[in-house]
Amino acid sequence: MAPPTRRPGRTTAAHAFTLVELLVVIGIIAILISILLPALNHARKKAQAVSCASNMRQIYLACLMFSQDNKGHLPRPHQVPELSSIPEATRVCVWLHQQSGAAGHADLRDDMGALWKYVGGGEAARADLIMCPGDNGEMPNGWPTSDQFPRNYSYSMNSLVMSPSDPMRGGTGKPWQLGITIGSIKAAAEKIMWYEELAPNDTWNIMQLHIADIPSARHGTAAALNAIRDPNSKAYNYAGLGNVCFFDGHVVLMSPKELLDTRNSKLHRPLVQGDPI
Repeated sequence: MAPPTRRPGRTTAAHAFTLVELLVVIGIIAILISILLPALNHARKKAQAVSCASNMRQIYLACLMFSQDNKGHLPRPHQVPELSSIPEATRVCVWLHQQSGAAGHADLRDDMGALWKYVGGGEAARADLIMCPGDNGEMPNGWPTSDQFPRNYSYSMNSLVMSPSDPMRGGTGKPWQLGITIGSIKAAAEKIMWYEELAPNDTWNIMQLHIADIPSARHGTAAALNAIRDPNSKAYNYAGLGNVCFFDGHVVLMSPKELLDTRNSKLHRPLVQGDPI
């Protein structure tokens, strides 16, 4: 059977989008994006909060391993002037500043902090461990910083871990003492060991008692993002969230309001007899 022949004067052509149809498609895509973006941002922030909690848990485990090697004594926090150039400090402080005048910048090199031997993967792994993936890069409050050595950690430690007799805490004992023993802490499940702090200038945290020790709110709502310190902001205080790790190792998200409310001082202190209440 012979194939059909084309009729004279008839041609075939591919159908093209009209301008109206194209605009409709673009409009639909824009609507889908506007619907999906908030969900994607929420998922991203949720993932950052989970990763941050994992960091804190790993830091806690490193502290626990240190205590097992030091008769139950914990490593202690460090203050701004304490540098990794002080050999005695490297043996007792969780980590230390690398340079004077560069607050908030931890020295990640081997043997420059008491925890580093318990953190595998070298400097890159340590950098990832001590910096929250959602950190906004805020500047430390009231201390000199350096562009060459920028702030590279997000977490600070309960200052009362330091031995009461340590001169850096006002005691009269020998300097560079180990921290208190983990077994001496009463109600470990109710006391916070590590804070996700807003732009820590060191690992020494006196929550509720010092203006520089401010909780992070980066895992809360978009309105609570804390690029600027505003303790009077309702969004920051109530809608913001940051991770905290307790002395028994569990990690939870808490709002700045919960952490700064003096009625909740039992979350921070006393750890042992003689601590402030």
